[in-house]
Amino acid sequence: MVVQINGISKRFGDHEVLKDIHLDIPEHTVFGFVGANGSGKTTLMKCILGLLPLNAGSITIAGEPVTFGETKSNQYVGYLPDVPDFYPFYNAIQYLELCAVITNIPQKERQRRIAELLELVGLASTTSLISTYSRGMKQRLGIAQALLNRPKLLICDEPTSALDPAGRAQILSILHKVKEETTVFFSTHIVSDAEQICDHVAMLHEGTIIFQDELVNLKHQITGQFIFTFTIPVAEAHERLRHTPFEMKIDSKQLVVSLPNESTQLAFMQELTTQKILIQSMHPKTRLLEQLVLEVLG
Repeated sequence: MVVQINGISKRFGDHEVLKDIHLDIPEHTVFGFVGANGSGKTTLMKCILGLLPLNAGSITIAGEPVTFGETKSNQYVGYLPDVPDFYPFYNAIQYLELCAVITNIPQKERQRRIAELLELVGLASTTSLISTYSRGMKQRLGIAQALLNRPKLLICDEPTSALDPAGRAQILSILHKVKEETTVFFSTHIVSDAEQICDHVAMLHEGTIIFQDELVNLKHQITGQFIFTFTIPVAEAHERLRHTPFEMKIDSKQLVVSLPNESTQLAFMQELTTQKILIQSMHPKTRLLEQLVLEVLG
């Protein structure tokens, strides 16, 4: 595990912001940390970075204990805040060259590393000053900066917040790619973003982890429901099957059919053959992560 968080708690006065948090973050994954604004996500990230003292528990990064005020563990960490700030009078290359000098990256490696990162984040051909960048461009430059020193852990605090759909898609694509060389801890209140790219997801609610697991386990099959599309319009298929005993409904050009056991599944397939309805696609219906969140929060 890259990160191990064992029973940490954090209070500000009488207010307990984090309550007995346990998390294990595996290598080369995108770990989604979801929760509403104010749930304690940023506080936990500051604890991981050693910026806040703990009231209880411990954190290790790559086996190195995190200690408040000491930055030894931060040699393994890259950090992207929700609103990254830059010197506006540099362009991307100049800014990353400055960061490379500050972080003591060997001179013979700097040019190659900067070039590959700018290619990764889609800024390789951008020569304009950072002062002219959109918010999405600044987020992408922030990712490049955070990855400059090849960290074992990349912490991203709400990286898609306030971006338009195209900007969000670009950031999510980049984060999905970079797990090949690092581990991504991805904080967000946008559940659908976590669902797109995360391997593991934990949800924080009022300072408490209310669920955590691999995404594939959280998005489990809704028992006995299957989604079909056909070579004919779904409305026509539905009309031909109206006389059958199967419970079904049209949902966004697809037919959702309740088939709770093997005998009903076989009977439905036979009915499709009888009606000469050809299947284009078929798969079990799964619960969306957003549905799980709503179920848990009641």
